[in-house]
Amino acid sequence: MKICIVGGGSAGWITLSYLAATTDIELTIVHSNEVDPIGVGESTTPTIKYVADRIGVDEHQWMKDAKATFKYGVEFNDFNKIGSRWLHSFDDMLPHQCFHRPITENGKELHSKDLTSVEYFFKKHGKDAELFNRTHGPQEHLLQHKLSPFDKNHNSNISQYPGYSYHINAFQFGESLRKHTDKNRYTEIVEKITEVNVSENNISSLVTETGKVLEADLFVDCTGFHKLLIGKLSQWSHYKDLLNDSAVWGQIKNTYSDKPVTGVHAQESGWIWEIPTYDQIGTGYVYSSKHCDEDTAWNTIETFWANKGYKFERFKSTKFDAGRQNNVSIGNVISNGLSQSFIEPLEATSIMVTCVTAKSLEEIYNKKKIWNTKQTEIHNKVMTKFIDHTKKFVHFHYRLSERDDTPYWREVANDSTAVQEICDYIDVLSKGQWLSKGETLLNQWNWSSLLLGFDKPYVNKLPDITDDQLENYEHYTKILIENYKHIVRNNIKIKDYLENIHR
Repeated sequence: MKICIVGGGSAGWITLSYLAATTDIELTIVHSNEVDPIGVGESTTPTIKYVADRIGVDEHQWMKDAKATFKYGVEFNDFNKIGSRWLHSFDDMLPHQCFHRPITENGKELHSKDLTSVEYFFKKHGKDAELFNRTHGPQEHLLQHKLSPFDKNHNSNISQYPGYSYHINAFQFGESLRKHTDKNRYTEIVEKITEVNVSENNISSLVTETGKVLEADLFVDCTGFHKLLIGKLSQWSHYKDLLNDSAVWGQIKNTYSDKPVTGVHAQESGWIWEIPTYDQIGTGYVYSSKHCDEDTAWNTIETFWANKGYKFERFKSTKFDAGRQNNVSIGNVISNGLSQSFIEPLEATSIMVTCVTAKSLEEIYNKKKIWNTKQTEIHNKVMTKFIDHTKKFVHFHYRLSERDDTPYWREVANDSTAVQEICDYIDVLSKGQWLSKGETLLNQWNWSSLLLGFDKPYVNKLPDITDDQLENYEHYTKILIENYKHIVRNNIKIKDYLENIHR
């Protein structure tokens, strides 16, 4: 089987490197050198660690190449109300059986998916987002003390379900994968595509600027908003319920933060991101052009950072169209990256979806070692469901908010149906699966964390849990919190770990 990947940005090289490491497919990548990277830092989820590990590139090496720092989650400030704070950390549920069995038998692999710590927490505590985090993992503690996920022997000692993530320069991450992928596994063509030939809902061939004719069984479109291939076969579907459509961004140069979270700061007409890579803080203001013009947006972000004692340097502005392809996979074309979908930067979904797209392609192919229309349809169904699920998660960050202090927040927030809807959705997800290593599912744990992070109660009927069972749960989780603190007590400080990597 032959696959031709078109586009040389981070999506192209993630797809190429992952398939080169995990399949026997004959691979070609064609791209020009006219890539326009964002270059102010991108936030990721643990899926990127899974992909990099499968590719086999050394973590220290690619972190150095991509100016990477650690990330334990997203810290939302002023999103629910002015003064509110919620950390959406990386973790997962615990099986309820572990509260009532010897501690040596703890572990998801020993238990079926029945009741979990989520239901127990709602029953015992009701609302308390920070306690929810502390009873499920060490991230709040690691954040408070600025500790890396590694002990002094350089062994990771926090849960790998799902693990930790990074802040990166995405273009440089792609270049690192390019540098460390076996050159014998693929053919690279550095030319522009000048002609895309379509026949019966398929791409029959591509023609380059020097007249090369490229044919393949499957094409992967990683051409960004140009949508060079997928745009011939599918239409873009706009997410009408997401109001933000604009962004300005830039850098705070020659500095870095060892705070291992993506900072999100709600503003009058949107929100500001804070992404610390090793040599700078990347930052931008995502907003609704209905409620804010570009000049006001630039002034807002400059004032925000000036009040913190930093000089913000302007880089770019853009308008964007949140949505996805009606068919993200169709005929013999798989779209990936920005040619496929774009929700908005909140919750770092873009690179996550790129990684999941490549991972799904690999899994479907390796199941039978074939690819035809049926496989394309399966991939389309899997990815459409995943993207729409992710978009729904992002949308609830606005619908659950209690802010009503500006016209923007009065339009996007205080949805009276949101609490009931999210509780019903949590129930739907209650029979879902546990996370695997380095996986981002946005499962029952994440949605419950979102509900609690916005200080909302779970309003549906909970299962019967006895007082004795709750007493066991309370005992177990108190020990668990102390255990987390004990295990990471001698972890390397993030500042020291990163300086060792980047020297």
